[in-house]
Amino acid sequence: MFSYNIIGTGAVGGYYGGRLSQSGRDVRFLARSDADEIRKHGLIVDSVKGDFILPEVPVFTSAAGMPAADVVVVSTKSTGNGRLPEILEPLVSPGTIVLMLQNGLGMEEELAVRFPEAIVVGGMCFICAQKRKPARISHLDYGEITFAAFDPRGEAVLEALKIDFEESLVPITLAASLGAARWRKLLWNIPYNGMSVILGADTKTMMDDPSSRAIIRRLMEEVAQGAASCGFRFDEGAVDKMLAYTDGMKPYEPSMKLDFDYGRPMEIEYMYRNPIAEAKKSGCELPAVSMLADLLEFRQRRANADRNAPA
Repeated sequence: MFSYNIIGTGAVGGYYGGRLSQSGRDVRFLARSDADEIRKHGLIVDSVKGDFILPEVPVFTSAAGMPAADVVVVSTKSTGNGRLPEILEPLVSPGTIVLMLQNGLGMEEELAVRFPEAIVVGGMCFICAQKRKPARISHLDYGEITFAAFDPRGEAVLEALKIDFEESLVPITLAASLGAARWRKLLWNIPYNGMSVILGADTKTMMDDPSSRAIIRRLMEEVAQGAASCGFRFDEGAVDKMLAYTDGMKPYEPSMKLDFDYGRPMEIEYMYRNPIAEAKKSGCELPAVSMLADLLEFRQRRANADRNAPA
């Protein structure tokens, strides 16, 4: 049984950290804006698997004050990864497991270069969860995570991580290839996150319209081509399976749409630019994905300009 430091109390960190704490694991949270709210009222999780409240939560506002833990779970948005080394510096020592619960591509490689003493594991979360209020998580659907090791040292800890999470009601799949698992998650993330921002629509609205559904299929097929160019070929029918998976979801606003709606930076670099660059190294262009990234950057710049415009 590991101890855990959870970096971030958004939908992902709040939900999974809450589940680990509820099952009796030693869990501490690093929070920013909602630290006081958590101290006053605890962490509240409204979940399809059963609501729960953690009334007394060890919460810190500085990583320097946190006790050491076996596992550091990074659940913050990748837009803040520029500050990640500073946050992790006091928490990582030789043998510390760093579990990256982020969307996109390339974050594990960056972390391993900066902290070679850490055991780096990637976590691909398949969950519909949101945080619309401080210290309150809404878990709408799913919740499983795929774990994959960055290198052989990580392979040695996967089973123990799996036990901790599954005893906390979180289904876990272990993947043999981190790259393949990251690209498979991008098969969903790239079309639905970006299109939800451009169209201002949830998943059901996009899936019910024949035009947006056709664009989503085209984006998925292009992501599959990019993955194949990098050596990660999906099984036949993967696109149809992902479309059917989304058809079965409750209507859901992806995290990027919520970030845009609430005036937060979008995860364009790791979710779009990094995969585009990796595919290009293998001689594969992703024109539709590149166009979507361009549109997202345009919307980000316009939103920033509007917020900074004089009243």
